[in-house]
Amino acid sequence: MRHTGIERVQDSVHGLMEFEGMETSVVEVLRAEELQRLRRIRQTGLAHLVYPGAEHSRLVHSLGAAHIAIRFARRLQEATRTFLAPFLRPKQEAVRDIALAALCHDLGHGPLSHVWESEVIGQEFDQVKWAKTLGLSGEEGLPRKWQWHEMVGQALLAWPEGQLNRLLERAEEGTSTRIRKLLLKEYYLPYLPRLLSSDIDCDRCDFILRDAHQSGVSHGRYDLKWLISTSTVGRTANDQLVVGFDKRKAPSISEQFLTARRALYETVYYHKTVRSAQGMVGLLLKRLKEVTKEKGWFLSDQSFFSPFQKAIEGSPMEPREILQLDDYGLWGLIQHLTTKANVDVTIADLAKRIVGRDLFKIVPCEKQEKLRQFMENAENHLRMQDVVGKFCPGDPKYYIHVDHATFKMFCTDSAETSYFVDFAGRDRMAEPIRDHSLFRAYPLQTEETVRLFVPRETVDQIRVMIEP
Repeated sequence: MRHTGIERVQDSVHGLMEFEGMETSVVEVLRAEELQRLRRIRQTGLAHLVYPGAEHSRLVHSLGAAHIAIRFARRLQEATRTFLAPFLRPKQEAVRDIALAALCHDLGHGPLSHVWESEVIGQEFDQVKWAKTLGLSGEEGLPRKWQWHEMVGQALLAWPEGQLNRLLERAEEGTSTRIRKLLLKEYYLPYLPRLLSSDIDCDRCDFILRDAHQSGVSHGRYDLKWLISTSTVGRTANDQLVVGFDKRKAPSISEQFLTARRALYETVYYHKTVRSAQGMVGLLLKRLKEVTKEKGWFLSDQSFFSPFQKAIEGSPMEPREILQLDDYGLWGLIQHLTTKANVDVTIADLAKRIVGRDLFKIVPCEKQEKLRQFMENAENHLRMQDVVGKFCPGDPKYYIHVDHATFKMFCTDSAETSYFVDFAGRDRMAEPIRDHSLFRAYPLQTEETVRLFVPRETVDQIRVMIEP
């Protein structure tokens, strides 16, 4: 593969993105079908139902993250020139590797991403069987517990028959393995993986700007150029090298970044209508799994949906089948299910509501604690089902969605902590940003908001149950 010249990509968020020398590998591998699948998966799931402009894909986000990774890595090259030994500084090969890893960080996501993973795959999926079918069994050093999309991403990178693996190996032998190691937080420069996953990383740097821009909201703004300019490498108390930010110049921009992320979650990702739609799709998929288990797959005449059949049935899939899982296929499946009232009226009715954007409405409740107490009582669920059953043709338990929206300001994994670095000190000591006095007012624990969604006709009756 050629490593000379320059490749340019015009982007709506970052403007002209330039990839030089070895970095051109980022553009070269874009033609791999494993990455092209991400064109068919929306970055923001169902947010477009509320924010019509939020139609952008995971591919454009991944490309933006790769561009930001290069900017960070170039800054670290300069910042470490005077105090790190040459073998500890990022060379051009490392800049290329971190860019490729950022490009591939979302490789394993399924259609509608988080809804798919929670309702179809499930948290307790058989990792041993999936690893074997995906071609990962027998490998050393893989996590004992990981999320499904992480496993799929690793498998697609390791797949010897895949276009992505071949293109990466053309860049340089062993590239696919190094990218996989980076995503597993393992690399010969131990501090570099934090650029991919931490309180302040390339992924978040891009999606905060991009999702705010595409959604049209003003809450996700921060100064990316200034943030990158303050980045460096420091040492923790146990002499570990970590990526960090200037302790004197970075606190304000870090606060701007973190609050922008929080505002984006509150405004876009956790918008009540977005969460209602996600909950309804989740209920539909849950019901589809249940009916399939009882009656078998009832779309056997539709070969287009065969990859979805395996997933719904709980069967592990091969890499080639994974490539057929995207938002387009799932929306086609939902559309097709609207015609299957003869098989299951609940499935058909939920599908019609989703396609027609006839979404469940939130039950207004002023006090979170009162709603929590109400939902903890099993009898109240039966009372709600009695009300819902009078207005809905299907099984009433599939017309009630209890939404748990959780948010963490800071990462809980020590390997993902971001740091402030003391430039004035000779040792360049690093301290976690969450320990800085500026952030003491922000909660360190996970915040959870509980909301209840039901068909619009039943909102008033159920509200009276909760707050008589």
